[in-house]
Amino acid sequence: MKKKSLLSLCAGTICASFAVFVTPTTALASVNTSSPSQKAIIFNQQVINKPYGFVYDHTTYMPIWYLMQALDKLNIQSTWQNKVWSLTTQGQPNLNQVQPGNGSSSIVVNGTLVQKVDELVANDPASGQSTTYMPAWYVMQVLKRLNINSNWNGTIWQIYTSSTAPAIGQLDVKLNTRPPQQRSAPNLGQQIVSYAEKFIGTPYVWGGESVRGFDCSGFVQYVFRHFGVSLPRTSQEQAQVGSVINKSDLQPGDLVYFNTEGTPFSHVGVYVGNGQFISATTSRGVQIKSLSDPYYWGPRYTRSTNPGI
Repeated sequence: MKKKSLLSLCAGTICASFAVFVTPTTALASVNTSSPSQKAIIFNQQVINKPYGFVYDHTTYMPIWYLMQALDKLNIQSTWQNKVWSLTTQGQPNLNQVQPGNGSSSIVVNGTLVQKVDELVANDPASGQSTTYMPAWYVMQVLKRLNINSNWNGTIWQIYTSSTAPAIGQLDVKLNTRPPQQRSAPNLGQQIVSYAEKFIGTPYVWGGESVRGFDCSGFVQYVFRHFGVSLPRTSQEQAQVGSVINKSDLQPGDLVYFNTEGTPFSHVGVYVGNGQFISATTSRGVQIKSLSDPYYWGPRYTRSTNPGI
């Protein structure tokens, strides 16, 4: 992929803009970007996530948290701290004749500086939280140094380990555009809620996915499976399914996510209506709680989705 192919990344989105702050703050105080729009990151023949990206100064920016998820699939450990993105690989890549360029932040591979970049900090439309964004083209150049191939078609970033890109085939790369009011089965959400409430009081079991005990994502997967809806096993994966919706548009049967362990989607529950949700909690098992609880759940809310029902 050539850098110029990134120019059309966000074409076709609604007219909107949001403030972006660059660190250090002496660089830019506030700028307008093109409208954020949803993309898909694929590793080999698996959809990793569907983050929102935007174009600034003719370059596509993607949220670093989602990029780190993709690196994890490549067995590349990564950390982001003090404006340094450190990658650790199992092999010994050829890092000779590196020209890192200029930028306020660094990408380091196995202790060697390979790329300087200017990251941006902006609001993530999916979580509503401030997020660090990285210029995608430069990340792809770093992957190339690690003998990892990738290509870009304007919407899908495909990363692959073979010599040629595998066919996407029947992968679900459809972006989340269907509004919740266009449900195929309007009464299904309430049926899901009624079924979920049958398990109130079931104890919490880490990794649990049966009536003997549930963890949060195991509970959601179990309930939806009863209605023929297949969801991934973890809350992070479940957060990428269906349509991301506004909190104000929630309907019974939608899913709500919370940051309870330092990651945006570490807890998931089913919205039951009237500002409440049901989930498997570590303290009291399956129970109903207020979505706007000011002491715990409210401040930790990160996302709502309509999971395709």
